[in-house]
Amino acid sequence: MTDTQKLPVTLLAGFLGSGKTTLANRILSEQHNQRIAVIVNEFGDVGIDGSLVVGVEDNVVELNNGCICCTVRNDLSETLSDLMERREQFANTEPFERVLIEASGMASPGPAVQTLLMDRKLSTQFRLDGVITMTHAQHIVDQLQKHPEASEQVGYADQIILNHCDQSTPEALEAAENALRTCNREASIMQSTRADVDVSDLLRTRTWEPEAWQLARTEQACEPDCDDEDHDHHDHHHGTTHTSGVGTLTLRLDAPLDLNRLKMWLLFVSKRNSHELMRLKGILHCQGHEQPVIVQGVYQWLELQSGPGKAPEESVLVLIGRHLDAEELTREWTDCQARTV
Repeated sequence: MTDTQKLPVTLLAGFLGSGKTTLANRILSEQHNQRIAVIVNEFGDVGIDGSLVVGVEDNVVELNNGCICCTVRNDLSETLSDLMERREQFANTEPFERVLIEASGMASPGPAVQTLLMDRKLSTQFRLDGVITMTHAQHIVDQLQKHPEASEQVGYADQIILNHCDQSTPEALEAAENALRTCNREASIMQSTRADVDVSDLLRTRTWEPEAWQLARTEQACEPDCDDEDHDHHDHHHGTTHTSGVGTLTLRLDAPLDLNRLKMWLLFVSKRNSHELMRLKGILHCQGHEQPVIVQGVYQWLELQSGPGKAPEESVLVLIGRHLDAEELTREWTDCQARTV
């Protein structure tokens, strides 16, 4: 099964009170023309309207908008496997086409990401489409300073929803966005009130499509740290670190990489920085490869595989972790450039 045939999985993280359950309820109750399997911790927390239910079987509830809702069984791997086995058996709806997993309030997305990437059976049926983190506009600055879990939730995110914006002043919203950007400069941020976001746009993360990365690069091209006329764009990095120590380091190179040298370096980095490196992801242009090379890593686990489409003109590697040495990593990254004869 190719990546495009695998079912996309989105992780929904966020502290208690951030609005995760409200968003899950919107997905389960509104008519958005998407068939989504939503995995929650407790049915009671979501509060499913009985008038929307068209079928109930074991721990699975079918709803009239084409979605289904179920609770986690013994573990995430077992729950996903069970859902996949029963996918064609639901009597009242067409088979679901994507999965949304609601993480518990104080949990880091790391273990769930690791399960999706490392479990051999799951990785043949599902693909990680992205991590969405809900944040409370009034509390996120304080939470990032006091709770490592909040920093990890933001650090892992591909998309961040700044929720409860109606309760904050413009100055407080600006401070919240700045704090989020310091912890994760690569994630997109959208503001909302009562999780009033467009479900279709929200789930269109396109995390591993080269075109999406190129778009993000274009949007960042006019940021202040790129305005210097002497700024070298051949190989450079952007790094941000929050007071919690969690930060994002983005490495870029517009020359082809040597795949063998790159593999050796990535393995070395994942072991050397095993206690600091939370997540690693990238879309790369390697010498002799027409397709992009996709890199994914969680803790010490690492995977490289060919991606769809043509290799990007510029390689991008994002490292998320604590107290990353930007100068050292940038120097080593540059050394992975393919040698010209």
